[in-house]
Amino acid sequence: MERRNRSKAPLIMLMLLCVCVSLAAGIMIGRNNVISSPVIDFFTQNEADRTVKGEAPVVELQPAPEYTDGGYETTDIFEKVNPSVVSINVYAGTSVSPISSGTGIVMTADGYIITNAHVVDGGTSVNVVFNDDTQVRGTIVGADEDTDIAVIKVSATDLTAAEFGDSSTLKIGERVVAIGNAGGLSGTCTQGIISGLNRDMSSSSRSLALIQTSAAINPGNSGGPLVNRFGQVIGITSAKIAATDYEGIGFAIPITDALPIIQSLIENGYVTGRAVLGVQVIELNESNGPMNGLPRRGAYIASIESYSDLLNKGVRERDVIIEANGVELYSTDDLMEQLEKFSPGDTMNLGIYRPESGETFYVDVKLVEAR
Repeated sequence: MERRNRSKAPLIMLMLLCVCVSLAAGIMIGRNNVISSPVIDFFTQNEADRTVKGEAPVVELQPAPEYTDGGYETTDIFEKVNPSVVSINVYAGTSVSPISSGTGIVMTADGYIITNAHVVDGGTSVNVVFNDDTQVRGTIVGADEDTDIAVIKVSATDLTAAEFGDSSTLKIGERVVAIGNAGGLSGTCTQGIISGLNRDMSSSSRSLALIQTSAAINPGNSGGPLVNRFGQVIGITSAKIAATDYEGIGFAIPITDALPIIQSLIENGYVTGRAVLGVQVIELNESNGPMNGLPRRGAYIASIESYSDLLNKGVRERDVIIEANGVELYSTDDLMEQLEKFSPGDTMNLGIYRPESGETFYVDVKLVEAR
């Protein structure tokens, strides 16, 4: 099988946009790069604070108005949306200072708020600040690291919920506005256009088809709204490219794709129906494989969860997954592409290479549901 070049861009940094005490978090876009995130918790999910669960509210995507003029003035868009935008400060343990801060979008009048998973990562308590400076303690309902989406719940009523638009109808060149807590400055509003659609950017686990925008976004914008010219939220601001010679390349999660994730987080605290193997893997390449006596490709098994069926099939740590469903693996993305074809309870055939003996053997592994 001929090796494929999966790299999307040369050595540019995709920055997550929460404001952190340490340097801004980032990962390399190159598919075969594992230096920036050497151990990928690829098929398991960390437990989130799931004390607040309930029936997911119905959020209807509103069609854009029928008239085809330039839409609302930017000042009118800001006045419409800003009451639905909050600042989020995240704390860990008994820390007085926040470990990160970002932005959130009020989804319902009774207190469900959308943000990014990386904003609340590592946090044990959340403080939500509304545009009138009212502060409320929030609870993390659930967070999905794979899609970088999280939901927070506050005890409040009569909040101003945002209006959501259909991101599947977007066109390149449309005017958009980003609102958020940029650099800790709440209520920051920037304007640009949709520069691209379905941008396949790699996170630390799976690929995300994102909206690309020229609207200026900065650390602190994470979790905030990307809004169309009619004041409808069509994306959740998530990341930007930050490197020398790159400017005006920001990304947002399409709201149409995000809603099913959000609803599952509210109802279950995690995303249901996602099949996993139950392992942590490290992607092998021409550099890190041979120097450690391992193959030049495949997924090196760093650890196996106790519930994984791999243990029942004699697979162990330090083995390498080199094939899935007859497809040779050159990256963890290759493995994910095969895995996404299955549901929990299905059986997946894997080719396993054992470095100690140099043998390759095949096993049929039963997949489980990610939690």
